[in-house]
Amino acid sequence: MFQFRRKRALLLDDDAAMRRLVALLLKRAGYAVDPVSSGNDAIDAIENQQYTAITLDLMMPLEGGMTVIRYLRENAPAMLRRVIVVTGAPDGVLDPIRNEIFAVVRKPFRHEELVETAKRLAKS
Repeated sequence: MFQFRRKRALLLDDDAAMRRLVALLLKRAGYAVDPVSSGNDAIDAIENQQYTAITLDLMMPLEGGMTVIRYLRENAPAMLRRVIVVTGAPDGVLDPIRNEIFAVVRKPFRHEELVETAKRLAKS
């Protein structure tokens, strides 16, 4: 019997309102979403679940998206191509990672931009 596997996204953002918004947009793109608020929680989730997409906020007070990127570099480098960074970080922060990840969506963003980026990732 055919089993449908839904696309799953991990969402890391420390801002609760932004987590809700991005989770809603990822759901519109067809993903089941696991939202977390810390880099350590994201790493725990990655160790226990397979993700089609990993959506990261880089600029967080403690361990954020860069913590997750460093973890992926060391433990699952192929997963870096599944990362969408959603950030307002300056180019100097993004330049070292831009060629490793799938995409950068700049805050503030148009809702359609994030939905279309997530759909493109699911097809890749």
